[in-house]
Amino acid sequence: MFTNRIIAPFAVLGAVFLVLAWTYDEKYAFYFVPCLVVAALLYITSPQINWWWYTRNPPELSAELRLFLERNHGYYQRLNEAEKRRFRGRIALFNMGTDWEPLAFPEDSLPPDVQLAISAQAVMLTFHREVFLFEAFEKVLIFPRPFPTPEHPYDHASELHPADGCLLFSAEQVMLGFVKPQQWYNVALHEYARAFVLLYPTEPWPALQDELVWNALQQVSGMPRAYVESVIGIQGIDPLPVAIHHYFVFPERFAQVLPELNKVFSDIFASKKA
Repeated sequence: MFTNRIIAPFAVLGAVFLVLAWTYDEKYAFYFVPCLVVAALLYITSPQINWWWYTRNPPELSAELRLFLERNHGYYQRLNEAEKRRFRGRIALFNMGTDWEPLAFPEDSLPPDVQLAISAQAVMLTFHREVFLFEAFEKVLIFPRPFPTPEHPYDHASELHPADGCLLFSAEQVMLGFVKPQQWYNVALHEYARAFVLLYPTEPWPALQDELVWNALQQVSGMPRAYVESVIGIQGIDPLPVAIHHYFVFPERFAQVLPELNKVFSDIFASKKA
């Protein structure tokens, strides 16, 4: 981390003064104290300092993750080179600003490709906004496979808890949706679309309750409502996040089948927002 590089000189200098005080003269101990104080203050404020630095100098993704993103993410593929750099930088920052909790993974370690597959969906939704973090949904819990919860005591692939500010995902379904976007519904995009709607309630969200909407969404994607619900593992889902999913994953077909809704979503997602 960036702060560690700042702390290091003060820590070394403090150690030197401490050795001098012990070896030669006690007066050198006086100089040790300010070094310790500065290092402590830097350590305490390190999250803010690190965030300030990395928002101006985003770390680059590894070559493997860049290739993984380039091969599988249609939205990223459509960006120009400058936008791709910005997208990758935001993924790195999103990863830093999110509280990730892998559950039942070997050594409790989240595979970086799973983390990227989730982060890319959130970054895509807020790409044209200055505020790109989902600050009310900082906690992300990931299971290797579908999981039961008290609210839904049967295996399912994703869940959103607004009161607790957390999202839950099955890594298996997340990865299938990422590498097979035309065949497999993306549960990460679905849940972050739900979170986005909650974070921006004043946007002109359409009321999508008519069964004809589901028919149109199936025309766009080839994915029937029953299939979408089977992937998530929960029945009775709202069509709005499904429509948002299809807007990003099937952009050309979405514009053809639902031109008015496409205009609404373009104003929300594709226009630069302060």
